[in-house]
Parts: sequence; structure tokens; C-alpha cells
Amino acid sequence: MKKVILMVATASILFAGADIEPLVDYEVKDVQEAKIEEVKQVAPAPVPVPVVVAPTPAPIVPVIGPKNMYVGLDALCGRFETESGSCYCLGAVAAKIGYEFNKYIAVEGRVGYGIGSADFDAGGESKMKENYGLYLKPQLPISESLSLFGLAGYAKAKVESAGTGSIGLTGVVDEASPSFGLGLEYDVSESWSVLVEAVRLLHSVEGTFVNGSGTTVNEDDLNLDTFGFGVNYKF
Repeated sequence: MKKVILMVATASILFAGADIEPLVDYEVKDVQEAKIEEVKQVAPAPVPVPVVVAPTPAPIVPVIGPKNMYVGLDALCGRFETESGSCYCLGAVAAKIGYEFNKYIAVEGRVGYGIGSADFDAGGESKMKENYGLYLKPQLPISESLSLFGLAGYAKAKVESAGTGSIGLTGVVDEASPSFGLGLEYDVSESWSVLVEAVRLLHSVEGTFVNGSGTTVNEDDLNLDTFGFGVNYKF
């Protein structure tokens, strides 16, 4: 009877063992779960790359420096003085070119030509032929637009006289001497200006003439002055 019970119990165990799950290899399971987890991981969203916009270059503005050079034209009325008499309103025009080192000092060159003759009060006529000058030009600003200027330099001028009557002088004065002047200049705009001036072209020079009686006359204090209105253009 004991043997029968033992056999039944053994058979029950064997049949029951058929439902027992096989042993699990935990290392293999861990690797498989790790792979599954790796697949399940969601890839991180890509980080947006910032768009770098190049700055718009600032427009290149040309630097305009001060206008140092200038040219000009003057209308002149001359006065020729001798010991025997004087001649007024000798017409002439003068062209000039200059350079301003700054607002206080400049240099200027001039070339002038006569455009007509005038009566000589001792008899006859006189005419200013040509004149040349080179000047240092100090300037004194009075206001933003108005300045006082001086001229100091050297000039050469030629005056022809044809006398009539007994004391009228006939001859040619072609001399050079120190020259100086004074004027006012007004800036109409950045480039244009107008001016008035008085300039002594010849100062106390000598000349030799013949009067109406045929006598040679030596003059040693001849002066030539000009009074003018002009315009300058700076660039």
C-alpha cells in the first residue's frame, strides 16, 4: 500500500511539473529589456541653429575737408598819382588764385589788365596796361560770414600816359614795389563770397616823362592805387 501511494505521489509531481515555466536567464533578459528601452527612447528634438544675419554696412559717407583753394575775379578802378597831377578811374580787371592755410592766413597771386583809359588832370590820358602781384593774406573773422583781410606782398604794374598841353606828361611807368591793401569779404555760401578792397599796387616809384614843352620830367613819388569789387569761388 505504501508503494502505491508513493507511485501516485510521484506521478502527480511529474504531471504537475509540466506546467512549471522554464528557468529564466536573467542576464539575457536584462540585455533584451535594455535594447527595447533604447528603442523606446525618443530622440531629442534638434536644437535650432541660430540664423546669423550679417549687419547691414553703414553707408560710406565721403569726408569732405575744408575748401582751401579759391579763384576769383575783381573789377577795379585805378588812381595814378604823380607830382604833376593825378588820373582817376583807370579801369581794369584782375584774376586771382589763392590757398587758405586756415581761416587766419592765406597766400594769393593776381594778374590784372587794363580795359580803358582815363583823363589825366594835367592834360592827356593814362591807361593801366597790366599788373601782377603775390601776397600774404592775413584774415580776421568778424562774424561767421564776414571777415576782414589784409594784403602784404610785392607787385609790378605798367601805366602809359599820353600828355597834352604844356604840362601834360607822356611816358611809361613799368615798375615793381612793395604792395599792400585792406578789404572785407562776405561768405554768401560755402563756396561763394563777395568782397570789396583797396590795394596800393605801386608805392613811391620813379618815372621819367616828357611834358608838352619837350622837357624831360623825372617823377620820384608815383603811386598806383586800385579800388575794387570782386567775387571768389572756393573749392
